[in-house]
Amino acid sequence: MSPVLLQRLAGSTFAWLTLLAPPLALLSWLLAGRSAIAPLLIAVALAPSVFGRFMSALRGDRTRSRHRWMAAFGLGAVLLPIVALAAIIGSLLPIGYRSLGVGVLAAWIGIAWHARRAAVRVHDVPLRLELPGLARAVRLVQLSDVHVGSRDGAFLERVVEQALSHSPELVVITGDLLDESRVGASDLAALARFACPVYLAIGNHERYVDLDAALRAIRHHGVHVLRDQTVVHGPLRLIGLDDRDRPDDLPAVLAQLGDDADHVDLLLYHRPDGWAAARDRGIPLTLSGHTHGGQIWPFGWLVRRQYPEMIGRFERDGTTLYVSSGTGTWGPALRLGTRCEMTVIDLSPAA
Repeated sequence: MSPVLLQRLAGSTFAWLTLLAPPLALLSWLLAGRSAIAPLLIAVALAPSVFGRFMSALRGDRTRSRHRWMAAFGLGAVLLPIVALAAIIGSLLPIGYRSLGVGVLAAWIGIAWHARRAAVRVHDVPLRLELPGLARAVRLVQLSDVHVGSRDGAFLERVVEQALSHSPELVVITGDLLDESRVGASDLAALARFACPVYLAIGNHERYVDLDAALRAIRHHGVHVLRDQTVVHGPLRLIGLDDRDRPDDLPAVLAQLGDDADHVDLLLYHRPDGWAAARDRGIPLTLSGHTHGGQIWPFGWLVRRQYPEMIGRFERDGTTLYVSSGTGTWGPALRLGTRCEMTVIDLSPAA
């Protein structure tokens, strides 16, 4: 199967699972009081067209249209597991379709409300590490996947306020600070409130928009963007690498940046699949994001197939990887089975 055909098939399946199948099944149960098999089969033919319109909205300049499509996707994704569970229950128990639909609708409203609340609150996640060779203790805050664009400037303002409450010595942002071309310096104004240095390694969404304009908006507020570069901060050497679709060239980039025996390396790379290259170089700590922990259950199962180190702390070969579940959300401001976080990292010298 050609890559183009495979991509179309995957996109159509995505549209059917989130934008078509869940609401059509619910409407069939509620309004017609009958099985949803017929409308679901018809929706298979509609899926490629719906996916095409969805992608056109994402690429277009109409913000309101894009946000409507993303809201539909998010609510459909939340509805999907509810409908699937209801279908199983309906096949096992003598429940009428309308009663089944009423139960699904009530559950959908309640769970969507919970998913919205989960996307609003940002949890503090403490991470304490002892690093050999570290000259003194350092506290930093990791932000990742804030997604200004999908989220507004007021959300970023709350995130900065919360980060400031931890009195960090530095702040690191592991990509996807923004995700829309319309995001400008004024939308990122909250970043100027940081009195400590702020370092960012770009993510895939910075690459998907006008990268030069995005970097100007970010740097306008004093954020240091590390693009395959290093910078020394106290006892640490921060290494910031550009996001890549494949990590194949990371070993060569890291080798070109060389070693620094006087400082302890900390790698900022958006995707967790850069950890292999970091381990080969003996970099003791890698900070990543990108996965959102799947953001909306059960999509984490698919994400984990691509990124086995999907979320949390991992140890191997004397090195540590921490993958943030993301500070914000991409697309719909919804989370189901995951949470928004900022990681408060306390580094101390190894005993």
